[in-house]
Formats: sequence, structure tokens, C-alpha cells
Amino acid sequence: MTIFGDVNATKTLSNNVMNEPPVTDTKVSNDSAAAHSNSHTQIPDTPESRTAYDAQLAKTYASALATHSYETSMLRPDVQVPAQSTLGRWRTQLDSAFKSPGFLQWANTQGLDIKSLKLDPFLGELTGSVNGKMQTFSLKDDSGWSDVSRLLLSIARVIAPARGQAFSYPWPEGKVPLHTVGRFYAAPIDLTPSQAASHIEKLKAGSAFEFAPVGHAPQRSIEALKEQGKALGDDANHHALLAALRSLVGDAEGKVDLNNARVPIDQRSSLFLTEQLRDISVAQMLEKHGHQLPDSLLQAHSLADSLSFDLAHRMPGPDAGGVRHIVGLLNVDKLDKIKNVVDQWMSERASPTPGPQAGAGSLINILISALPASTQNMIADNPAVAMDQLIRSPEAQALGKAIQKEIGLAESPTSAIEAVTAALIRELDPNPGKSRFNLAGYNLYNSENVGVSAAEIVKRFTAHLETKVDVKAAPLAAQLLLSAVAPELLIDTGLVHGAHGFKDFMIAVALVDDNAAGASANMTPSQILDYAEAQLNILSKEELSLISVDAVIAYGLGNQEIKVNRDGHFTGEDIERSLTVAKQQGDQLDWARSELLKPPPTREGVALAEFKRVFPDIDPTKTTLRGIMDGSYIVSPLDVYMTEPFEPDMWRPIDEKELPWEQMKLRFSELHENINEKFSNIFDDYTRTQSAAESVAFKYHLSLMPLAEQERIKQSDVTFLTVSRPFLGTEEVNNLSLYPGRQPRTPTPHELKELEGGQGVLVKVEGPDGKVDYYSYFPGLGKIVKEQGAPSEYSDFDDSNYFSKGSKNRVSGTYNVVAEYGVTNKERDSPGVTGQGVGPYFSERNGSLATVVGDFFTKNHDYLKTYYFGATRIEENTRRNQSINEFLLSLVPFYDGIRDAINGNVAGAVFNIGFDILGFLLPGASAANRALKLGKSTGKVLARSFFAGLGASVGVTDIIELPKNIKRGIVALGKDASKLYKHADEILPRLKGNYRAYDVSKAYKDGEIVKGAYKTAPDGVSVPVVAMFQKGAWYAFDTVTKTPFGPQLAQFGLLDMISTKASNNSNDNIYERAIPSLV
Repeated sequence: MTIFGDVNATKTLSNNVMNEPPVTDTKVSNDSAAAHSNSHTQIPDTPESRTAYDAQLAKTYASALATHSYETSMLRPDVQVPAQSTLGRWRTQLDSAFKSPGFLQWANTQGLDIKSLKLDPFLGELTGSVNGKMQTFSLKDDSGWSDVSRLLLSIARVIAPARGQAFSYPWPEGKVPLHTVGRFYAAPIDLTPSQAASHIEKLKAGSAFEFAPVGHAPQRSIEALKEQGKALGDDANHHALLAALRSLVGDAEGKVDLNNARVPIDQRSSLFLTEQLRDISVAQMLEKHGHQLPDSLLQAHSLADSLSFDLAHRMPGPDAGGVRHIVGLLNVDKLDKIKNVVDQWMSERASPTPGPQAGAGSLINILISALPASTQNMIADNPAVAMDQLIRSPEAQALGKAIQKEIGLAESPTSAIEAVTAALIRELDPNPGKSRFNLAGYNLYNSENVGVSAAEIVKRFTAHLETKVDVKAAPLAAQLLLSAVAPELLIDTGLVHGAHGFKDFMIAVALVDDNAAGASANMTPSQILDYAEAQLNILSKEELSLISVDAVIAYGLGNQEIKVNRDGHFTGEDIERSLTVAKQQGDQLDWARSELLKPPPTREGVALAEFKRVFPDIDPTKTTLRGIMDGSYIVSPLDVYMTEPFEPDMWRPIDEKELPWEQMKLRFSELHENINEKFSNIFDDYTRTQSAAESVAFKYHLSLMPLAEQERIKQSDVTFLTVSRPFLGTEEVNNLSLYPGRQPRTPTPHELKELEGGQGVLVKVEGPDGKVDYYSYFPGLGKIVKEQGAPSEYSDFDDSNYFSKGSKNRVSGTYNVVAEYGVTNKERDSPGVTGQGVGPYFSERNGSLATVVGDFFTKNHDYLKTYYFGATRIEENTRRNQSINEFLLSLVPFYDGIRDAINGNVAGAVFNIGFDILGFLLPGASAANRALKLGKSTGKVLARSFFAGLGASVGVTDIIELPKNIKRGIVALGKDASKLYKHADEILPRLKGNYRAYDVSKAYKDGEIVKGAYKTAPDGVSVPVVAMFQKGAWYAFDTVTKTPFGPQLAQFGLLDMISTKASNNSNDNIYERAIPSLV
């Protein structure tokens, strides 16, 4: 009979529930579930053994449940779990995952106390104590948890698959919490008093309890357990490889020996099971996984960093996470077949009288109409989630499977999703060659979008799609198209089109998705940057060039260096110019960034360097001198040298052996005779470079303004103004009255300076039409804001950004005071090309405006100079040191950030200096943290921003001499195609990993992997691709999941083979899409 619905009770002859042996011929052992005991390894994992030990566990659980029902403690008991039971075997796997080298290394890096953890498998969150404070790690943070948790979570989700089943860990030896046992076996956990009484009566009556058949059978099966064990072994091999790469030592030239470095092989792994290897060389291990062998120690360490990312964890899955797009692999024939399947499917479902709205009766609208109302309502606010549910809906899956069968997609858990998504995208944009610059008739990177954020571009694109589909479907349509063609726009970074950093971020996203299609949608910007930065040192120059093309074009469009082309095609010369200007601007921004990061020079620092130049073995900062007139007067040699007049004879050493003062006097003439003057000159040079750096920043931000605003400023007179708060101080009027009055008093210069908004400058723009506009420029925020009018014209003007953090608010009801700074600029750019480029950044007029801005933001450097002049011990005793109000120092832009950088506060420096606003992406959070933990200085961490090295290494190809430069990149079809493909054999080996090239003379077997080229159309671009031979056909090979995907590659082979027809039919009208070399 059935008791409580989920627990089966059967009558037995024994009343002793605890001591009754299981009814089975299989020998039972109570070995610990926490270790692989001898009995565990000897007892095979069979359905019979699982049934026997599950029955034993059921009895133990029933007794524990009865005991727990009458306990007053809120703590639930643990249950002894046989290691050979279904739960016991999975618990053993969980223990192994928590003891894996990857997890332990990560936990140690985080400072995580692994003795008391809480894991929520459903949410993928781990909570524990870090340095005495509780912290929760999630798959969306930048801690690295997502890179070490995939296997651990996959095991934990077998044990606790549902929402709200979080559990604490570690568990006592051989035991599992009662709650977890009950949930695993779908048994009752908390009984009401009446249920508890009935339960105990059944036990006393001799009823034996059995668990219901174990749920989630496929996930908990014997086969699944074997695969999980193999995966744990493979993971151990993976981390052993990372350790071996990181422990390599380079020779004098930085080369590494990969053949003598060994990787131990875990006996659970697939490599051991198939080849019985106990260890293997690093070179062999890398070759087996298709990785290019690193040539240097730098490449080896970068490869280890790259391989430490678990991209498989981020790839779209069957349940959520977006989609792995296959549109780039579909030729015209496949697209026609998709259309035929969709037409047939829609004819069976479409309404005979579709509505009048745009897109009525379309595939996307039919699928939307089948979604639950709650999902339809979230399309506008959360199109990513809505898209996930749409392409995984029963209707979409049915259509996807029909398409999959028709076009011969490789079978995978996500192939139906990929098929139906391809159909939706084909409907929204029938053009086979999807392009960011002509997507469904819209150029995402047109001139109107210059200076706007990715979110705003998405909004504008969505509005464009409303004319093709209805308003309701447009956000979802935009999500579909952008996820396939421009995924960088779906990631919130705050960067704007045209920004140097946006170009780099586009490349970073492409680097991720090139290795794991669709993974970037499930990563944070910091994770994307960390991964991409590791890739920079291991990718071939050809691969980096290939991936960078669209980003370089978008940058050129955003900076008005190349013209918009209606069909989205661009010439080699276009890309050449864009890359040239990107390098020139990047060099200037990199210089400006470097200068702004430099701390101000100090008089003590200048004197110390001078003293050490002459006396390198002496520490002049130690107080080793005493006064001749007063022996208790103790100073340092540096105090004496810095004090005017320089009087070395007034001092004698405390210890002549430590400080040979008399001998040193003989060389004092070699020291600079006036260190104060030298400091003054050095600080003035520092101010000049800071001014120039501020000028570069202003030019850069000016070039990122909306195009219409840029044009207005270009044709207008420009005046810069300071913004201050009114002085409200008063003084008593002495008029012999009984009640003396008060009157405004004259402020001191320092009082006026404290009221000045030094963090911003007001820009007055007066056009030829007499209209006046006002803009506020805040270098620390990296933006130029258009104001509603002059601050002095209304009392509710928000001037907070003009003042440092912590400043008091302006007195309510008062008006700001503005004053001209410098003279009005009435210059205009000469027509034609100006400066190094034709865009606004290189405009001569903008350069002259920027010079004024640079002067403005360094006008208060005298305060810094006085502050860093400092005072020696002697000066402090002989005169009152001139003090500087700390508030006055805050008038200097970036002062707080520089101080943070000096003190090692990366977060503060990043926030206060805002280097990302100078066009460079900061290192990902985990990269910065790793650098700091390795003892690297803060300055170096900040200086190594993402792609900082790329800007310095970018070279410009001579695109006209294509055959000469073919080794540096791939150029798509054009009139020179016959010349280009002659060198294809030199390019392909350096692309797409360490796989063998396709050999036309060889007969391939299932499972073999090669690299070659695939063309989607006779006159289309040939795409380098890694392919797997399966069931008589070639399929694209996913190097992350190690599985084939997408359609059969009908035109797969060598570049020179599949390009013959194109070469014979080429003409001058076919555009050349050149790949710039980043050499």
C-alpha cells in the first residue's frame, strides 16, 4: 500500500526496522560515500546494486524521519548514505568535484573558507566566508566561479535539481542531510503531527518503506554517472595542463620546451581509458586538443589564461542562453529550402485574414501569438528572455525539427533551436550576406548614431523594424538579428559608437564568439575582456586581422574617416584609412592616458634622485646627521641638501662609518646647485604635459558628440566660461546702532577659489544665426552635456558635477556666477583634408579649442606645486610652512584618482581618473585582481588596459600591393582573386588552431577533424573553418563542445579549389573586403 503518496510500505516478518538486512543477493557495504573505497570500486554500478542499497537507505531514512518528527531542534539530522546507493554514488562525485584542483585553486585565490559553504545548484550560486565576511558568488560575476563550477554544478543539479533546494557543504563523513535525501528520492521531509504518528505506527507494525523509483532517470543513470566520472578526469587533466604551462621556464630567448614538460593523466579521464597513458608531454596534449603550440613563455602563459575560461559554460543551451547561430554557414540552396519549409508550415497555420498592421501573418508573429500572455508582455522590456522562450516553444521546436531534417543539420541538443532561428532571421533579412552595415536595410553604425550608446542604437534599430513587423514584435526581431550579426550591441558597457574603446570591445566580443558562438551573450563585459586579452598573445596575426575587420570599419564610420556606403560594402582603401587613423588616435590617447596617470613630481623625489645620482650607495633619507650647535637636532642628508642655503658644515654625522660625511663634502659640487629650481622646472614640464593630455581628452570627447552638434560647433564661435557659486559672506556694519546690521563683504582670493567649479568647464556656442547653446564638459565623467541655458540664468541649475565629491550643495535660490576664460574662438577649419585625418578628432580648429581646455584644467596646478614642494625638517623649524587647504587640491581634475593610484586603490583610481573614457578599456576585474595579488604595481595594472598593447603593435598594410601582403591577411573576392588564392596555402595553416589541413587525395573516416575553407555562395567570401567528417559529409566543428553543428558544408575544401570559379568570373564591380594586418 502507499503511505503519504510517495513512500511505499510493505508488510514484513521483522519488527526491527533498523537491523533488518536488505532483501537482495548482492553484498552490501556501508563504506563512506566521501571516498572511493575498495569495496566501492569492487561493487559494479548496476540497477540491482542500486536497488539494494537504495532500499537500505530507505529504511535508515524512515527511522531518521520518525526521530526528527519529535525533535524540537530546528536543525535537521544527517542520514547515513551507503556509497553504493544511487545518491551515495553521486555524492562521491560531488566530493570529487569539491576537491578538484580547479575549484581548490580558485577558492584559495578568493580566500574562501571551504569548511562551511552553501550551494544553490538551481541558481548556480555559492556562498561562503571570505576574509570573515559572507560573500555569494554567481555565474554572472567576475570572480571566476563560472570557470570552475560547470562540472560541480552539473553534479549538484543531479542531487538537488529544483529551485529552493540549496544545501550546506561539506557533509559529515558518509552522511547526507535528511532534507537532501528526501528531495533526491521525492520522499516526505516534514511531517505534520498526525502524519508523524501514523508513520511511527507503521514502523512499529513492521512496515518496510521503499523509495519510489528514482526521478530524473536519464540524469541519474549509470551511463550518466560514468560520463560524469570521465568528465571529472578530463577536468583534472585540463588543470594539470594549465599548471604545466604556467610552470614552464623560458630560455635566454624566451623559448619554451614543450616536449620535456609532462602532464599527469587522471585515471578516470577519457584519455587514460582510451590510451592507458599515465602522463603525456605538454606538446602532445596541446596537439590532441587542436591548440597551436606556443613559441614563447609569454604565449604559454597567455594560452593557460585563455584555457582557464570555461566557454562551454557560457554557450547557449537547450533550455536558455540565447542561440548558436548558423546563418553564416547557410548557402542560397539551404536558405531556399528553409523558405519552402516555412511557407508550408505557415500555410497550415496563418490566419486567412491577417490584420492590417506591419508584419501581420509573418513567422515571428505567428510564433509570438502562441506564447503565453506573460511572455508576450515581457517582449518590450526583456526581449532576450522572450527570445529564449520563443525559439524554445513547442511550435518553434516542431518547425525547427522539420527544417533540420530538410537541410541536413548535424544532430545536437540545440539543432532545432538553431534551425528555427535561422528561419526567423531569413524572414527578417532575406539578404544572404548579413552585415552590420546593412541589416534589414539599416546601417547600425551610420553617422546619425555617432556618439550614442549601444542601447540607443538598439532602440533606433527597433524603431526601424517596426515598419517590417508590428510594434509588439520589433524588440524581439531586433534581439534575433543583433544576436546573430552584432552581439556587441546587446551588452551594456556605456561605450558609444565611434569611441576607441568601442572598437576594441567589438573585437573582444568577436574573439569570444569566434571560439564559442553565442557565448558572449552569457558573459559580463569584464569576463569578455579577460578572455579576449588572453587571446591577443596566442592568436596568429591573420586570425586577429580577420576578426577585426568590422570593428575597424565601424570605427572609421564613427570618426568620419570613411563614407557610408548604402549597400554596406567597403573598399580596401576604406579599411586602410580607418586603421591608419585608429592607430594615430590610439597612440595619442595612449600617451594622454599615460601622462594623466603619472603622479605629480615632488621636491623630495627630485632631490632624492639627484642625491642618488652622485651617491648611489647612501640612503639620504635616514636621519644620520646632528647639528654642530645643537646635538639633539637630528636631520637627514636630504634635509640638508634641500634647504637653502646649503650649509653642510653646520652638521656632523652621528656615525662616521655609516655616513662618511667629510668624504662626501668633497663631491657636493657635483650635485645640482639649486634643487628648488630644478624641481620647479620639472613640475612646470609636468603641468605642460598634463595640459596637453587634457587637450587630447577634450578633442576625443568632442569627436564623439552627435554629428549635428559637431556640425553646429564647427560653424560657431566658441567661448569657454568658469562656473562658480556666489559668495554669500557678510560682515557687521558698525553704525553705532543698538542692532547693528550686516552687509556683503569682499571675499579673499582663496574663498573665491573654493567657490569655483574646477571639475568642469562651460562651453558657449554662438552660431551664425545668433542662437546660443551651452555645453558642460566634465573630463572626469568623459562627456559633454548640452545644457538648457546658461547656469547664471536659472536657480535650479545642477552644478554638482562641477565640484568634487563631498562638496556642499549650492545654497537654494542662488544663481551660479560665470566668467569668460580666455578669448572667443572664431576660427573655422579650412575646406579639405586637415591634419592627419579628415575626421573631427584631427580638426585644426578642434585642436585650438582643446588647447584652451588643457590650460583651463591645469590653471590650479600652482596649488599642487606648493603642496609637493613640501618642507624639510630644517625648514619646519625655521619658518612657518605655507599650508595648502586640502579642498583647494580637489580643484585639480583627477587629483583624487592620482592619489588613489599611488596608494594602490585600483577601484578608486579607475573611478576618479576614468581612463576608460579616454578610449581604452580597463582590464577585466579578475585580471586586475590577479595582477595585484602577484604584486604588480597599481600603475602597471591600470596601464595594461585591454588592447593597450594592440594599439602600439598595429601596423598598416599596403593594401594596394595585395599579392605582396597576402601573407598578412585574407582578402575576399575581387579582381585580384586569382592572385590572392595562389597564397592560400600560406595563410590557412595559421588559422583556426592546430588541426591538419584538408587533403583532397585522402579518404576520411567518421570523426576526423581538419581545417579548410567554406563558401556559402559562388561569389561570396571564403570562410576558414574547422570541420568534422560524419556520416559521409563535412560539418562545422565546435572546438569548445567538441561536436559537429550546422548544415552539411557542400563547398568545403581548400581555398584554391573552391575559388576557381570565382576567379574566372571576377569583375571590377565586386567589392574587395580587405582584412587589415595588425602586425
